[in-house]
Amino acid sequence: MTSSGSILQCIRSKLTQLPIELICHVLSYLTSRELVRARQICQIIKTAIDHSELLQYVIDLGFFRMSEIPSDGRRIPVATRRKELRELETSWRNLRYRRRCDFPLLTSGPVYEFVGGIYALAGENCLYFSVLPHNPSSESKPIRTWHHPVDTTTMVDFTFCPSQDLLVIVNMSSNDHHHCYDLHLRSLRTNSPHPNAVQPVLKSIDEGDPGNFFHGTGPVKIQVLGKYMAILCRDVLANDDEMGDFLQLWTWMTDKVAKFTIRFPDTTNDFVFLSEDRFLLVADDGTIEIYSFVDSRASITPQRTARLSMPSLMMDWQLADAFIGGKPAPATGALTEYPRPWAENGLSLPMFHPSRDDQLLAFHVTLFRTTNEDDMHSFVFFIFRTELLRLQTLYEQHFGNPEGPEAPFLPYSVWGSTRTQWFSDNYVDWQNSVYGYRTVELVNDSKIFFPTEPRRLRVRDFNPSLLFSNAPSSVLVEEGETGEDGRETKKRGTLVLRPVEPKTKPFAECLGEGLPHWEVISEESFDATEVMMDEGRILLFSRRGGRDPLQVKILVM
Repeated sequence: MTSSGSILQCIRSKLTQLPIELICHVLSYLTSRELVRARQICQIIKTAIDHSELLQYVIDLGFFRMSEIPSDGRRIPVATRRKELRELETSWRNLRYRRRCDFPLLTSGPVYEFVGGIYALAGENCLYFSVLPHNPSSESKPIRTWHHPVDTTTMVDFTFCPSQDLLVIVNMSSNDHHHCYDLHLRSLRTNSPHPNAVQPVLKSIDEGDPGNFFHGTGPVKIQVLGKYMAILCRDVLANDDEMGDFLQLWTWMTDKVAKFTIRFPDTTNDFVFLSEDRFLLVADDGTIEIYSFVDSRASITPQRTARLSMPSLMMDWQLADAFIGGKPAPATGALTEYPRPWAENGLSLPMFHPSRDDQLLAFHVTLFRTTNEDDMHSFVFFIFRTELLRLQTLYEQHFGNPEGPEAPFLPYSVWGSTRTQWFSDNYVDWQNSVYGYRTVELVNDSKIFFPTEPRRLRVRDFNPSLLFSNAPSSVLVEEGETGEDGRETKKRGTLVLRPVEPKTKPFAECLGEGLPHWEVISEESFDATEVMMDEGRILLFSRRGGRDPLQVKILVM
């Protein structure tokens, strides 16, 4: 017997001699994956794990890839927490919500944000906030609403981070200023300057040269991830004659000047944090670049670690647009843990959040035929964030560490065919949403653009754990279940293992076999044109005749 085998046998013999309560206490320090492996050690340990509500709860959290959000209220029994977790997952699995809440919006407008259970909307000289209901047994109204007066005449965008009580408002600078935007760092609760910010207002696109003038003419995208704040400014006019795109990053608690400013020679459509030291850029031709940086007190220079190309296209086809799905913002949705300081006191049910280990990202691309620009096709593809992070190693294996604008692109057939899942898409991203491992979208049965009739919902779950609890092929599950009220319900949905055709017009190469996932379509149809989601809610809005939505429907899962 090997030395490690002797140690294992010694540990097993000593551990199994302890009282069952102590065995469970020792095992409680293990992760979900370690507990599953520990069940194979011997029958005594297997029995201890199988009969411990706490250890089974830890295993369930790992299987569903969820984390419990700590509560400031009273401690909720483990049995209650496990029951709520399973009921939440069953609701998603069968796409049957437990409560529907309809309430009017405090205002209407095109600029809004949904982060950490808070829906915010810009009205006339005001920002309105609503903490949305999450408890399936609570009242059908927002937990809390408030508003802050702001100057929306010059406001370009805003975002917020509830866990840090941070509200960031982006305003155009005055015409006589030598920078492009003012970034106001405020308290989400009070609207006063944030007490931890290095200063109340940061200047964006400011080179410190009084002879330079910058004017923003395009959209911006602002994101906060922990101590970092980054902004992408598109179509910035420099000195009245030169147009460019800029990306800047600050440590917002300490940096009065951006740690770095990147000016792009070509159009850059979008960006997203992949981790606390990596970010991703999408160019207007759909190509993807991944950068890494090392934090320091001084200015830093991000290093490009990978360049990725899109699938090749058939003759006469060209990419018209490419961007990252952002309903809600992916970085803040998965990389930040929320203590939920905005929820009601004394929660009777636990709250959960997708594991920070991974998440899906959505990339939207629109293509058109150059000989007939009315012939357009839109697609969305999904990929796990961890797969993108691993591509640095794959890129180095093929090309080493090339620098400069002529660095080669990794072909899609090398990086994408085994890592992505493609679907036909709409022309706008607000008709689908991605959060954690799930996606939700409005089903367009009529196959016409911007349909007006009620539409069903489709939820896809890409959690790899689901592959180990279903049939080994694509099947419709119709197993009966009996609830506490004695009524039988049906499991609904399809396990899809190989969902993509070998080749899809207008692509000239195979997109790949795709990612296995669980797919379910709602029985009910909804009057909605826009959908968003988080870990426990689906938000439905309706835009008719170009008008902004005046009401939101919340499906509490």
